Amino acid sequence: MVVTQPVLPMEGSLPPDLQGTLFRAGPGRSRDGRARVSAETEGGSETGFEDEPAAALGPWGALHAVELRDGAAVSYLSRESEADAGVFWHAGSVLALPEAGFPLQYTRFLEPQQFGGGLKVPVASHTHRLASDGSRVLFSVEDRSAGSGSATSNGDLDDGDDGMDQGFWLLIGEWDAVGALRTAQAVELERATWQHDIAVTEGNLVFIESPTTQLSDPSNAAVPFGWVPGGEGWLGVAVRGGEGDVRWFRYDPALVTHVLGAWEEDGGPASDPDIILYVCTYEAPEPGQPVDLSASVVGPEGIGMTPIGGSLAVLERWRLGADRLERTQVEERHIEYPRMDAQCEGGRFRYGYCVETAWSAMAPAGSGAGAGVAHPGLLQFDLQREDIASWSPGPGLTPSEPLFVRAHDGHGDNEGWLLTFVDDSDRGASDLYVLDASALGRRRPEAIIHLPERLPFRSHGEWVPADRYR
Repeated sequence: MVVTQPVLPMEGSLPPDLQGTLFRAGPGRSRDGRARVSAETEGGSETGFEDEPAAALGPWGALHAVELRDGAAVSYLSRESEADAGVFWHAGSVLALPEAGFPLQYTRFLEPQQFGGGLKVPVASHTHRLASDGSRVLFSVEDRSAGSGSATSNGDLDDGDDGMDQGFWLLIGEWDAVGALRTAQAVELERATWQHDIAVTEGNLVFIESPTTQLSDPSNAAVPFGWVPGGEGWLGVAVRGGEGDVRWFRYDPALVTHVLGAWEEDGGPASDPDIILYVCTYEAPEPGQPVDLSASVVGPEGIGMTPIGGSLAVLERWRLGADRLERTQVEERHIEYPRMDAQCEGGRFRYGYCVETAWSAMAPAGSGAGAGVAHPGLLQFDLQREDIASWSPGPGLTPSEPLFVRAHDGHGDNEGWLLTFVDDSDRGASDLYVLDASALGRRRPEAIIHLPERLPFRSHGEWVPADRYR
């Protein structure tokens, strides 16, 4: 089913240079806003809404698109989808991703297309587009002990026979700006760990092996990975394109869900530079701490909705040298869903934007937990001056992932607009807020666009300027 609505009602006025479409992917909801829940069945698991038979429902996820043009929100589209974790625009199409699987392809009007991206093995839900050339890096963690797919030297993520039929492998591929899969490389891992995101610079790839492993029974799990108490944490650095050996760094075990961004400190890989990355980090359970080894590391409500490992995430700065890893906590306040200016991806940036999280006395409905997670507002990190600005929409309003859109005349990565969907519990629906990033917390929203339905918090989105699809 596709929900459509032209010309959405709006308060305030849109900046004239906001011309494009905001795409978003996340879990599905019923028309009255109830989140889907999982239910065990005789043959595995199904998903449904509370008090509603799972068999009567469609796909798990949903896609949303809001087009802004000439000072108005001219259309809203919503479509159910098998993909519920990520969405991005590449080579003229919308590609939507599940947590791990093959992308689903759509037009900008969310009409299904035949996927033609040249993939033969599933990929993870996060990809990174380098601002310098428009290429996009994608990755997957594969169990090859059963002789499943592999990466071939001709640039395809393929399922051919290349000798890598044992063990666990991190597969990394790269699409060029027109959608051709041009390079692939593979790194052998100690075990198949949950790697939800990856860091990409102009010359390097940084991946993080957390103390997790595949669940023996992944049915009814938010992600099919559980904790390994006492397991080591490893971080690997590989040169893009597969040249040279992987550099390994051991770190105190932690779980990284999302990467804000990364860069080479002195601008290029040839001189073996330090690499700086900012990551969203959760504490791992300590040895001896009671852990349910059969349970997913992420609760059923998803990332950002419940604690992970008994903790909430903080933003950390990691510096990788020739033979060292230095970790620094940026701020005590808890965060999730970090984003940066897309025009800086792969290179140096100054500002990062996050959802602030905090402990809440109220647990999410149906979780059975004693405490949940609240989302009081958004944070802007000035990583150069070590300053933080904050914004809160007010009581009964819950913001989600902030997307930064640089103004046409903007010279810095805070000179533009923040777009965030805000859940309004009183209205029973969501609104799209447009905020001035250069004056976050000091100015009222530029515009508030009222959507006809409620969008869930746990979602990722991408802003696509109109000149990329017209």
